[in-house]
Amino acid sequence: FSTHSQSSSTSGAMGSAAGRIYRSRSQMDLNERAVEEVPVRSWYLQRAKEDPKLIGQAAEMRKLYVEQLRTVIPSPLPRAETSGDDHQMLRIIQWNLNCLCGVDGQSAQTATEILKIVERSTADILLFQEAPTGPAQTWWWEPWRSTFPVREMRRLETSLKRMGYTTQLRTECFSQTLLCTNLHVREFQHVQLDLQHAYRFRMEEERAAVRAVLHFGAKDDTSDDNVISVYATHFHHQNFTLGAESKQGVRQAEAKVLLQHVAEASVGPVLVATDFNQARRQDYDPEEWAVIAKGVFSVGEPEDDGVAELFEEAGFRCAYDMAKKRNWPVSKAPPFTHWTGTTVDYPYVRSSAKRRVGVDGVYIVNSSVSDHLPIVTDITFTPITQL
Repeated sequence: FSTHSQSSSTSGAMGSAAGRIYRSRSQMDLNERAVEEVPVRSWYLQRAKEDPKLIGQAAEMRKLYVEQLRTVIPSPLPRAETSGDDHQMLRIIQWNLNCLCGVDGQSAQTATEILKIVERSTADILLFQEAPTGPAQTWWWEPWRSTFPVREMRRLETSLKRMGYTTQLRTECFSQTLLCTNLHVREFQHVQLDLQHAYRFRMEEERAAVRAVLHFGAKDDTSDDNVISVYATHFHHQNFTLGAESKQGVRQAEAKVLLQHVAEASVGPVLVATDFNQARRQDYDPEEWAVIAKGVFSVGEPEDDGVAELFEEAGFRCAYDMAKKRNWPVSKAPPFTHWTGTTVDYPYVRSSAKRRVGVDGVYIVNSSVSDHLPIVTDITFTPITQL
C-alpha cells in the first residue's frame, strides 16, 4: 500500500472534519510529535458516501481498514493512573482477536503484538473475544479451520500467566471469550445465552457468558464493598430479523438472558465489555448511517437490534458516553473498531448501591492483528455516601 498517496487522497475526500488528533505515520519521527494531523472518521464510510458502489464490498472495505490503520495512528495510550484517596481505578482491555487469524481470517498471527499491547497498558482485566482453546476441529468454518495458530494461542496464555494474569476463564461455547485477570476471583459462573429463544435451531453455533466476581480491595477485606461483577461474552453475528421484527432477534434474546442473570446474581458494580455486533445510530451523521444501513441490510441484518436500549433500561451506561478522556475527538464513540468501518465493540458499566462507577478514559489502540481494534477503558469507583 502507498501510505503517502492514501493519506493525501483521503484527506481531500473527507474535507475539513472537526477535531484532528490522529497522526500521520508517514510524517512521524520515532521520537517527535507528528507534523501533519489527519481527519479521523472511517475512510470507508467517507468514500462510500461519495461512491455507493463501495457499500458492502468486503475486499475493498478491508483494504481501506488496513490502510487507515497503517497511515493514521491515535494519540499514545496514557499510563494507567493509580487509585486516589476518594476513588479506586481499574483498567480493562477488550479485543476480538478473530482467532489470531488476522484481518482477513486467513493470515495466522503471532501473540507478540498482543502481549506488547497488554504489557504497555498494565491492564487489570483482559476480555478477548474469539479466543478458542483449539486445536481446530473439522467442523470449524473455513478459513479459520486451516489458519488457526494453536501454538500461538498456547503461547499467549502462557505468557499472560507469566505477566501475572493467572486467572484465565473461557466461555463454554464454540466462539469462546477469554477472561484474564490479575485480581482475586471470589467466584465465577457460566451462563448459556441461546437455550430458549425461537431462533436457536437456525443457528450454527451458540453463544455463552462467564461471570466473574473480582475483588480489587485490600487482601484482608472480605466484604462486598470492593468487588465488581465482570461478564465475558460475545453477542451473535447473526440476528435473523429485519424490519418490524428487528428488535426481536437473537442478540436481544441473548441480552435478555444475560441481563436477567445480572439482576439475579450480580454483586457490586457490573461491567459488560464485548463485541455487540451492532452499531449505534447516535454515533454517526445521517450520511454515514445511510451507508451503514444499506450495508447491514445487504447481509440480512437490522439497523437496530434493541440491545443497547435493553442495557440502558437495565441501568447500564456506555463508557463512550461517560468518558472524561478519549484519544479521538469527533464523537463520543470511536470512529471505528471493526473492518467494516463501524464501531461494534462497546464497554457498558453499571453502578451499585455502594459504588458509583465513573469512566476516567477510553482509548483505542491501532493494530492489524485482528479485524477488530483493542479498546482500553479506565473505570473508577467512588463510595456512595449513605444518608
